[in-house]
Amino acid sequence: MAKDIANTNYEFANLLLFPELSFKGAYRGNKYVTLILSLACLVLVLSWYIKFLWKRKYLYYHAWKTPGPFALPIIGCAYKFLLSGTTDIMQKLIELQKQYPDVMTIWFGPKLIFGVGRPEHIEKILTSPKAMNKDNLYKFLSFVIGDGLMTARGMKWKKHRKTIMPAFNQKILDQYQIEVFAKQSQIFVDLLQKRVGDKNIDLVKMAANCTLSAICQTACGLNIDFQTQNLDFVDNLDKLMEITTYRIFNVQHHLEFSWNWYPLSKEYAKVIKNFKDFTRYIVEKNEEAYRERKQRKSLGTDDGKGLPKTVAFLDLIKENFTHQELLDEVDIFIIAGTDTTALTICCTLVMLGMHQDVQEKVLDEVLSVVGPDRTPTPSDLPLLKYTERVIKESLRVFPVGVFFLREIVEDIDAGDMIYPAGCSAFFCPVHIHRNPKYWPDPLKFDPDRFLPENVAKRHPCAYVAFSYGSRNCIGGRYAIINIKTILAMVVRKLKIFTEYKSVEEIKLKSNITIKLHDGPKVWFENR
Repeated sequence: MAKDIANTNYEFANLLLFPELSFKGAYRGNKYVTLILSLACLVLVLSWYIKFLWKRKYLYYHAWKTPGPFALPIIGCAYKFLLSGTTDIMQKLIELQKQYPDVMTIWFGPKLIFGVGRPEHIEKILTSPKAMNKDNLYKFLSFVIGDGLMTARGMKWKKHRKTIMPAFNQKILDQYQIEVFAKQSQIFVDLLQKRVGDKNIDLVKMAANCTLSAICQTACGLNIDFQTQNLDFVDNLDKLMEITTYRIFNVQHHLEFSWNWYPLSKEYAKVIKNFKDFTRYIVEKNEEAYRERKQRKSLGTDDGKGLPKTVAFLDLIKENFTHQELLDEVDIFIIAGTDTTALTICCTLVMLGMHQDVQEKVLDEVLSVVGPDRTPTPSDLPLLKYTERVIKESLRVFPVGVFFLREIVEDIDAGDMIYPAGCSAFFCPVHIHRNPKYWPDPLKFDPDRFLPENVAKRHPCAYVAFSYGSRNCIGGRYAIINIKTILAMVVRKLKIFTEYKSVEEIKLKSNITIKLHDGPKVWFENR
């Protein structure tokens, strides 16, 4: 009995491990079984692949008619970005669009993306209801900022946009926010004066701490002083954006399973947690203060001391959003209001340091409108017209957004070509803003490009610093007013210098937003 059982187990083991030796009868010794099974699997895979290609023939037809870099099977053009750092990514994007300045096809894995550089086509796409949604690649950004205004799709985006838009109207900005900008700008100037003559200041971090303090107060009603306290939130945010960019452009890290085995994923999880913990804290603090104010008001015990001097954006929208939706929107407020504005401040200061004649014109305008010591008021800022042109020209040369990416759900006829349903459209503002076809001598810094008569001569989509169409940047005016206030208060107290001699020598890198690879290299002297 025991021997029979042992023989049975032995036969069973042979069947599993050596089927070609273990099959009896008709199958014993059949050397072709494995080959037949392999061929059958191959036929199934080929059949599926041919069916996959046939379903997408419309995409291939349109891609074939448009030039673009060579694409490999499966990964497409993604090989160009494999293992690329954030500096390499930025340079490769610029180089690609220089090779194909009007329009090109990029196969990013199985995804067909059209790189669009023609303003006429950009306008068609960004104003079309057929391209309202952000591309699926934004999901990696949504891991950071949730499903809020920047990444939301369809009706959810429309609801959020409609609800948030009134919070950014001119009256709110003038009456409640400029005072905050001025207060934080003064702290920024005081800190810069302590570093006069020092060529090793971390200007980007200082500017980011200034804008972060402002956004916490204007968006959330919380007075958190990042400028004078030794807090590392800005460093955490920068690391978060750097890793997110790396993951987006390296397709080998798109799958969660493989990404979780990559050592960088552990650091990524840590910085996301730190970011989320912070935004959760400020939302909870805001809701706590809001409930207390409402309770005092309902009991008739409010003496006004508990009321904030500003109206926070969060207070204006909270009744229409869930707690999670508020968290998502605050994530966006923090990133957009901190990083992008700080970068523009730094780039503008670099340009003022490089062009002393422009700096003197800004100074003359500020002194004539605001004076040497007075705090800027809402009525002052519209009069700083030359200063605004300087900011816009800085945003032309150094647009903060690395790319916009839209999903096209139905064919869009751009006149001389069709953008087919199922593809995506990609726009690189650096390429558009530095294209000599639309901007003569594009690396020359010339604020007069934005004189009304010169603006009227250009296609509106030759300048997309704040995107374009119904999904443009909702905080564009907020950013311009904040930057104007900071520049006005800096230039009248400090003279700006930079080691850079030309725009050509300034290397860029991508951390979701554009960064200066070697920093601003700016220093200050007292006037």
